[in-house]
Amino acid sequence: MYGSGAVSEQVLAEQALERLPVDAVVLSDCNFGIFAFAYAVQQSQRPMVLRLTKARAQKILGRQPQVGTDQKVIWRPSRYERKAHPQLAAEAGVEGRLIVWANPSRPNELLYLFTTLDLSVEEIGGIYKLRWNIETDLRCLKETVGLHQLSGQSVDMVEKELLLGIAAYNLIRAVMCLAARRANVTPRQLSFSFVRTVVEAALPSLASAPNQAEYQRRMEKMLRCAAQGKLPNRSRARSCPREVWGRGGRFPTRQRAEQKGGPKR
Repeated sequence: MYGSGAVSEQVLAEQALERLPVDAVVLSDCNFGIFAFAYAVQQSQRPMVLRLTKARAQKILGRQPQVGTDQKVIWRPSRYERKAHPQLAAEAGVEGRLIVWANPSRPNELLYLFTTLDLSVEEIGGIYKLRWNIETDLRCLKETVGLHQLSGQSVDMVEKELLLGIAAYNLIRAVMCLAARRANVTPRQLSFSFVRTVVEAALPSLASAPNQAEYQRRMEKMLRCAAQGKLPNRSRARSCPREVWGRGGRFPTRQRAEQKGGPKR
């Protein structure tokens, strides 16, 4: 992050585009709602739904964006973006639609979306809402699996840590999928941390199964237990909004004696 080879998240995202399936829809929040990334997605020939800031949406439209806006636009790079990305072609532009959508779950919040999909506004909004699954998945990877802070001291060890962490994550998700089918629910209706605990408890028993039949019996037992970890259905909003704890007060910065006009030591 602070080394000589550090690059921005946007550049890393551009490099990762070719790893996506050809028919994948690229979703992003405001951090990636910039021309350079939109142009890279267009060059990869993949559709996109990018969230923009209000200021950027206004710049593209050429006027104040209003609720209900659904207009075809050609997104051109600004002078600053051309300076930051001199490789952009002179005629560079991204053709799409700019949508201003009122968030149904937060009536006072407006979403400024740029998309190349030919779908209704409601369908575009529904696709963008799926992006929240990525946030919850990242939380599971960082907190539950423990990849928030890596302990490896070399490139090889960090790579092994990441690979094993992702493998563990995929194993838990696979168990959630199988358990959800048996319980006739969607995998995301199950608790990731609950299923992780079930898998950790069942692995030694599965590894010591004397034969295939006994292994299958223990596997079915694990899946039945995992299916019990259903998340509660919220019938109403939270009693209190989510808030971040304050960082507390700060002491004044100590100054050297000579800076305050005192005697030198």
